[in-house]
Amino acid sequence: YSTKVRQPNPGYVKESAVINAPLEAIWSMIAPMTFKFCSNIAQSKKNEDDSSTLGQYTIAYTDNTVQTVKMTELSEGHSDKRSLAFEMIQSEPPVSYTSVMHQITLTAVTHTQGGPQTFVEYSSDFSSDADAAAIQDCKYKKIEFFQDLQKAVA
Repeated sequence: YSTKVRQPNPGYVKESAVINAPLEAIWSMIAPMTFKFCSNIAQSKKNEDDSSTLGQYTIAYTDNTVQTVKMTELSEGHSDKRSLAFEMIQSEPPVSYTSVMHQITLTAVTHTQGGPQTFVEYSSDFSSDADAAAIQDCKYKKIEFFQDLQKAVA
């Protein structure tokens, strides 16, 4: 019998930023899922032997974590909006939670004071067994993602 009280899991992380670049410039860096601009990703590539509609990708991080993700959504239906979603299906070393779904949405900013800008939202929806440390880590990685993205388009 454990007396430890487990805190409820908010399970959802969403960060957003305005990036000083046109929507298409940012989309061309995100849609291929290579994440070449991310300082914490050593390599990301599409798995050639995968037969799923949108593909599976292997992402190797600089901390030696390797994850396989499956793209679940790719939307280019609106002239001023783009989005993609992917779920983690495998991790080595294993993560402490059952699942996580990520979504990145880009929206062109229509009223700017300078050059073109894009509003970028990056959200993650975790299974209920994710602990606070995993969720906090995800939050910080999103902030790093935005910093790397802004540097890449500068």
